Amino acid sequence: MVASLLADTATAAAGSSAAAGAPALPPLTLGNVLAVMATALLVFVSVGVIYLSTVEWRDRRRRRSPAARS
Repeated sequence: MVASLLADTATAAAGSSAAAGAPALPPLTLGNVLAVMATALLVFVSVGVIYLSTVEWRDRRRRRSPAARS
């Protein structure tokens, strides 16, 4: 009984979102999850490398400035 009620609710929700013109989401597969995780990790690592490179460049420039020597 509970399973049929949940199925009816899911069908009604899917029907109402399709009737409202909302695009249907693709099924959530392992490949999709891995692709999203790989993209997020690539962005995270790229931002980290850019940040560390910028900090190192500013520190190197600060150490070479004449004001730092006196």
